[in-house]
Amino acid sequence: MKTSQTYRPVLVATHTIDSAAQAPKSALRGRMQRLGLTLLACTLVIGVMGSASAGQAQDEAAVRALGDNFAKAFVQKNAEQRASLFAENGTFVTPVGDFLQGRVAMVKDFGPEAQQAVTATTQAAFSNYRIRFIKPDIAVADALLTVRNVNGPDGTVIPAIPINFFYVASRHGNQWLIEDGRAHFAPAPGNSMTSRN
Repeated sequence: MKTSQTYRPVLVATHTIDSAAQAPKSALRGRMQRLGLTLLACTLVIGVMGSASAGQAQDEAAVRALGDNFAKAFVQKNAEQRASLFAENGTFVTPVGDFLQGRVAMVKDFGPEAQQAVTATTQAAFSNYRIRFIKPDIAVADALLTVRNVNGPDGTVIPAIPINFFYVASRHGNQWLIEDGRAHFAPAPGNSMTSRN
């Protein structure tokens, strides 16, 4: 009997014992690797979703700023600034129903005659924004613009005028502009004379 033949069963048995010990370690290692890859994939998905949410939050703030800057320019009697918030050939319907197309027409309409309504105590502010993104570069905004202490047509000061303001905004390069805006006088708040039971 040769020595190699004597030890062969022992070597086979040893290899089988080692393999049996290695199998659970190998299976555990495989599970850990899959778990690690799964966690990495989840982290990447969360990161992408987080950056998308941050991007949309920035876009929503930019769309809101269009309305806020419109109100600010109104109080400052700055017709050019108000018109610059619109796309070059954008449209706007004023609360009294005038249809304006293009910045030139807007500057003319927002000019001195319209600015006579603004007094030293006039305030304008947007509230109740509802913004919806139709596409990543197109948003629809619906808000309430409240103008306070303005001169009426007869020269008397009107304490508050609520105006429903709706606009479609789109991204132009790195900025948002109003494509189309519509402003309508909001109905007066109900009182005991107009409310129904």
